[in-house]
Amino acid sequence: MFKEYLQEVLEPTLLFGVFAGLAGLAGAMYYGKAEVALGVLAIIGVVLAQIGVNLIDDYSDYKTGIDKETKKTKFSGGSILVASKKVSTAAVIRIAAVALTAAGVIGAYLIYALQPVAGYIFILVVIGGLATLFYARYLTHIPFFSEPFVAFCFAIIGVGVFIVSSGGAANLPYIAIACAACGIQVGVAGMANSIPDMKPDRKYGRRSFVVMLKSSKKSGNLYLIFEGIGYALLVAGMGLKVLPNTFVIMVVLMPAMQYVSRGMKAYKNAESYEKVMGVNAALTMVYMLLVSVSYVLAMLMI
Repeated sequence: MFKEYLQEVLEPTLLFGVFAGLAGLAGAMYYGKAEVALGVLAIIGVVLAQIGVNLIDDYSDYKTGIDKETKKTKFSGGSILVASKKVSTAAVIRIAAVALTAAGVIGAYLIYALQPVAGYIFILVVIGGLATLFYARYLTHIPFFSEPFVAFCFAIIGVGVFIVSSGGAANLPYIAIACAACGIQVGVAGMANSIPDMKPDRKYGRRSFVVMLKSSKKSGNLYLIFEGIGYALLVAGMGLKVLPNTFVIMVVLMPAMQYVSRGMKAYKNAESYEKVMGVNAALTMVYMLLVSVSYVLAMLMI
């Protein structure tokens, strides 16, 4: 029983929040002195908040009935454990409440401890709270909104950790470029992994890019466009000398992006598409990790 609850809580996508936060921490170290302990504390708060959001999303999908119609894979279709009743929905909500309370306590402490940037942290906490309360049930029903909103939320994770770590907002526009690229990557990852759920999502009123475009081929093309925007931001940052030239290592991921795009456009069924979703998840984690590595390499070369 404990194993099932642990699996429900510790979803692999929690690493998205960790790596987005590490990008902000690495940026703080590159642009100036960073309080690593505070940055790590902020990342812990992010992970706890993400646990709460994930559990509430799983609970909402079960209660609305959409989980009964999705094809379950390792990367899509909602929670297998909740849908099969191997974990209690009541317990899921209780765990979510504990995780969100702990995240709130960390947020309150950081606001108290970092008075000069308390306003920035408060705004980020409010955005996180709104995402927790309204994302699954309401925000996903707004046309063409869910993927950009996810991208925005993960971008501000890195920005928030940067502000906490550096204790100020100097160089904020610079780190925002790198974090925006990370956010875009998470947003398009969600788009790619939602293709198997296109029909049930449409039936239950969700209005993601995949649903609105009504075509996996169009979604695959849009995926590459968004990836191109992320790269354009990084190239612009290097050209303006606000990002180190070590960001050039990001080009090694382009073949994987092409693979995911081709897989999206050739989608036939969830089973054959599962490998594409696996590559997509790994690509997203490596992308954000390489942002941190780019900053670290630049520091070593100074």
